[in-house]
Amino acid sequence: MIISCNLISDVGLKRTNNEDIVLLNGDFYRDNAYQSTFTLNDNARMAAIVADGMGGHAGGEFASELAAQSFQTFVETLPATVDTATLHNLIKSWATDAHYMIKHKGEEMPQFYNMGTTFVGLLFYNGSVSWINIGDSRIYRFRDGILRQLSTDHSMREKEKDPTIPSNIIYNALGVGDSVFADVEDITQKVIPGDKFIICSDGLSDMADDETIESVMENGGSAPELVAAAKEAGGKDNVSVIVVEIIE
Repeated sequence: MIISCNLISDVGLKRTNNEDIVLLNGDFYRDNAYQSTFTLNDNARMAAIVADGMGGHAGGEFASELAAQSFQTFVETLPATVDTATLHNLIKSWATDAHYMIKHKGEEMPQFYNMGTTFVGLLFYNGSVSWINIGDSRIYRFRDGILRQLSTDHSMREKEKDPTIPSNIIYNALGVGDSVFADVEDITQKVIPGDKFIICSDGLSDMADDETIESVMENGGSAPELVAAAKEAGGKDNVSVIVVEIIE
């Protein structure tokens, strides 16, 4: 499989610090951009992740870093071969472990109390492709001019189907609350050349509706162009985006 990736993590127009972080192929990005093409053989493993931290002081920055670093270690230490069901169970176990690790770090250091983070992205493992979601960051697929959200927001607005509830009230995140769960889906058989996946923090989806994102993607659709659309709409939050295109 050959994939092309471009990403950007931007503080936005209203915030003074960036609580988002991007993980791509073992490297971490915040307040910068990157693009590259990767050839993934049948035993390759690679993560493309956006984490959107929350918490007072520098708590959000710390939480998103902890989650991204923890997941990269998880990816590097995966067994040489496991089936899809086992892989997904391992991801869910990682999420539980990461949740309590972040939660305990916050309890140990008062300045980081109640910090947490969303977590969304793709895992390429031994020729398979799975998406993962915890929280209200999103993953979309753009195919044949049509944008489709793959993940479901773990927000009270989505859960109650009530548009009057503020979109930023979420009930599932790493480090926050008594427990956590991860949505994981294998899409290996559904991926075709030309597919583009947009992995983003809510700094994009809260500023740019699906029609706007779809329009940007129809006209080339790079991560910087999506961030520019979010900023044009107000840029009220940090905004981080990875665009992953399946070349072959």
